Amino acid sequence: MEMERQNHYTFTEQDLLIREQLAGFVPERIFDAHAHIWRVKDLHLESESIWTEGGAEMSVTRWRSSVEQLLGRQVLGGLLFPMPSKFCDLDQANRYLIEQLEGETSSRGLLLVSPEYSEEQINLFLQNDKIVGLKPYHCFSSRPTTADSEIDEFLPERFWQLADRHGLILMLHIVKDSALEDPENQRQLRDFCSRYPNAKCVLAHAGRSFHAPHAQSVKTLRGLDNVYFDMSAVCEAEAIAPVLYEFGPEKLMWGSDFPISAIRGRAVTVGNGFFWMQKETLDWERAGRTAPTLVGLESLRALQSAADMIGLNKSDIAHIFYDNAMRLTKLASPQDNRTQQLYRTAKAVIPGGTQLLSKRPEQLAPGKWPAYFSEARGCEVWDLDGKHYYDMSTNGIGSCLLGYRDEAVTRAVRRRINLGSMSTLNPPEEVELAEALLDIHPWAQQVRYTRTGGEACTVAVRIARATTNRSIVAVCGYHGWNDWYLAANLGEDDALKGHLMSGLDPTGVPDELRGTTVTFRANDRQAFNRLIEQYGDRLAAVVMEPCRYDDPESGFLEHVRDTIHRIGGLLIFDEITIGWRLHLGGAHLKLGVHPDIAVLAKALGNGHPIGAVIGTSEAMEGAHRSFISSTYWTESIGPAAALATVERMRTVNVPSIVAEAGSAVMRAWKTYGLQSGLPVHVGEGYPCLAKFEFTGEYASELKTLYTIKMLNRGFLAGTVIYPTLAHTPEIVASYGQAIGEVFAELAGMLNSGDMNELMGVEKALQGFSRLN
Repeated sequence: MEMERQNHYTFTEQDLLIREQLAGFVPERIFDAHAHIWRVKDLHLESESIWTEGGAEMSVTRWRSSVEQLLGRQVLGGLLFPMPSKFCDLDQANRYLIEQLEGETSSRGLLLVSPEYSEEQINLFLQNDKIVGLKPYHCFSSRPTTADSEIDEFLPERFWQLADRHGLILMLHIVKDSALEDPENQRQLRDFCSRYPNAKCVLAHAGRSFHAPHAQSVKTLRGLDNVYFDMSAVCEAEAIAPVLYEFGPEKLMWGSDFPISAIRGRAVTVGNGFFWMQKETLDWERAGRTAPTLVGLESLRALQSAADMIGLNKSDIAHIFYDNAMRLTKLASPQDNRTQQLYRTAKAVIPGGTQLLSKRPEQLAPGKWPAYFSEARGCEVWDLDGKHYYDMSTNGIGSCLLGYRDEAVTRAVRRRINLGSMSTLNPPEEVELAEALLDIHPWAQQVRYTRTGGEACTVAVRIARATTNRSIVAVCGYHGWNDWYLAANLGEDDALKGHLMSGLDPTGVPDELRGTTVTFRANDRQAFNRLIEQYGDRLAAVVMEPCRYDDPESGFLEHVRDTIHRIGGLLIFDEITIGWRLHLGGAHLKLGVHPDIAVLAKALGNGHPIGAVIGTSEAMEGAHRSFISSTYWTESIGPAAALATVERMRTVNVPSIVAEAGSAVMRAWKTYGLQSGLPVHVGEGYPCLAKFEFTGEYASELKTLYTIKMLNRGFLAGTVIYPTLAHTPEIVASYGQAIGEVFAELAGMLNSGDMNELMGVEKALQGFSRLN
C-alpha cells in the first residue's frame, strides 16, 4: 500500500473515496478542455519522466480511460494536443494527433507548434476539420532559460495573424516567475488579443496561476472578449476564484491536463512561487499517515471550493465542464435568441413584461434590445446569449453610479450575506448609515429607510401629511408609481404630462384621491404662485427635484422654499436620480438650498435596494405618529451596501469623473452631428445626465435605428447616458468612434433617399402604454 500510494497512473481506495465525495459536484456531461496524447518516440526525450512512465504511447483510449476513472463519468469529448518537448518531432506528433482524432466525433485537436514551424505545413494540417487551433510552448523559445521567455518568443505574431484569419484557438501556457502578474505578459496579451480579436486565446492553468496570488492579475485582462481560461492541474481554489470573479463561469473550462491528472500529489503556493509535491520531489514516507491523491482529484476539489466561494449554480458548473468548451471548439452552435425567447415568455406571464417601464425593450428597440443580463460588471453587460455590451445608456436606470458590481460594495454585501442578512433583531448598519448621512447633510437630524425610491417618496409624503395635518401635495417632476402621485392624473387632463414621463394612466387609483395632488412646472413662478393662492394652507408639502438636467433659474428654489414655509407646508427634495451624481449627498447641497426632507435612493446602494428619507427633527415629527413599517426595511444588505457606497463616494470625486465622461460623449454627439449634417440637438445641461435628441420628420425612426446600430457594435445606447465611475476614457473614446460611424450611416440614408432600412424599423414606444 505504501508503494501503491506513491505511484502515478494508479487508482486507490483513497482516490475512490474522494471521487465519491465529489460525485454530487461533477455533472453528467464532460468535455476535457486540456489533455495531451503522444508517442514517446516523437518526443526525443533526454531522460525518463512522467511522459515515459505510462508506456510507449498515450492514445485517445488511454486518455479517456484515465479521465473517466478519475471522474466516474463518461467523457464525451476533449481538446487534445501533443505533449511538448524541446526536441519533439512536430510533424510526427501532429500526425499522431490527427490519426487519433479520426474516430472521435466530439473531440478536437490543437497543433503543437514552434516559432519556426512552417505555416505551409500548418495550413495543410488545418485542412482537417478536427484541428481547431495551435499549441505553442515555451520550450521552443530560443532563450537559454525558456521559462523566462516573453510570449512573442514562443508565440510569434504570425501565429496570432493566422489564428485571427481562421478563428483558431491558441492554447497559451505563459511563463516567467510572475506569470500573469508580469507587466510585459499583461501588455502583450492585451496587445495581441486586441489586435487579433478573432483569435481565441485560452490561458492554460488559470493563466498558469500555480502560485495562487498571481491569479489576482486576471483583472488586467478585463474587456478582452477573446480571452478564455482552463483550470487544468490547478490545485488551489484561490487561483480559480479570481477567474470566476472577473470573467464569470462562461469563460472558464475544466481540463484534466492528462497525464498530469494521473500524478499523485499537488501544486501548492509557497513563498513567492509554487512547489509540486510528488514522489520525485519529496518523500511521502515522512508524511506519516497522509495518503496523497491524484492531481486530477485535487484540482476538482479546488474547482468545487472556488465554485462555492462565488456561489455558482448547477447551470454554471455545466458551462465549465461542457458547454463553454463545446462552443469554443464549434462543436455546439453559439447560444442564440435565448434573451428574446425569454422575453416573449415574460410578456405572457408578467403583465407589462418587466417590473420597470424603463427596462421594457419596446422603449428602446422592439425585438432587438436585450431584455436580460447574465452578468454585469463595471459598465459591461452580457446577455443570456453571451453577447457582450458596454452600457452607454442608463446603467441600471441610474442606480450604479460606481459601476456594476463595484468591488468595495460587493465585498461589504458579501460579508453581510455570509454573516446573515436578516434576523429577528435589527441591523446595526442602519444606525451607522444614518450617522454617515447626517454627517453629509448637517441640516438634517433624522432618517427613515425603505428599499426603493418610490417607497421613499411615499414615506416622505406620509410624514409631511402627518406632520402638517394636511392632505394636498404639489409636485414638480416624476416621483414614482404610487397612488398619491398618480392621483394628479385623476382629472380630465394629463396633469403629469411634461413631468419626465407622459401617459401615466391613473387606472386603479381611487377617484376619492382626486385633488389631493396638484402640479406645477419647474421655473414657472406664476404657476406655482397660482397653486399657493388656490390651495394655501391646505398644502402639506411641495415635492420636487431640485434640478434634473440643468440648473434651476436663479432664485426659483429659494422662492418655493420660502413660500411653502410661509403657509406652513414642507419642502421635499427628490434626489433619487440627481443625488450623488451631481454632488456628494445631493444637488441641493451644491445649490445651497436646504429642504425640510430629502429623499435618496438609486445610487445610494449602487445596485442594491435602499432608499432613505432624511429630514429635520421638526419635519420628521410625523414619522413618530404615523404607522410606517415594513419587514424588509429591516434587512441588512441595503444599509451595508449604502455604507460602502457612501464611503467610496467620500474618498473619490465621483461627480467630477462622471462629468468628464459625459462631457466627452456630448462632444462626440455635437462633433459628429455637425460633421454628418444629421438633425440632432445636444442638450447643454449636466454632463452627468447627458442627452441628445433627433429632430425632424424621422426623429422616432432615427432614434430607434441609432440604438439598433449601436447594439450591432456592442453598445447598449439610446439618446441618454448616465455615466459611471467605470466609464474609462478608453471606453468612452470607443463609443465616440461608434457615434461617428452610426451618425454617418444615418445621414447617408437621409441624404441618398434610401429610406428602406429607416422606414422598416419598428419604432420605440414613448411613455407608458399597454403592450398587448
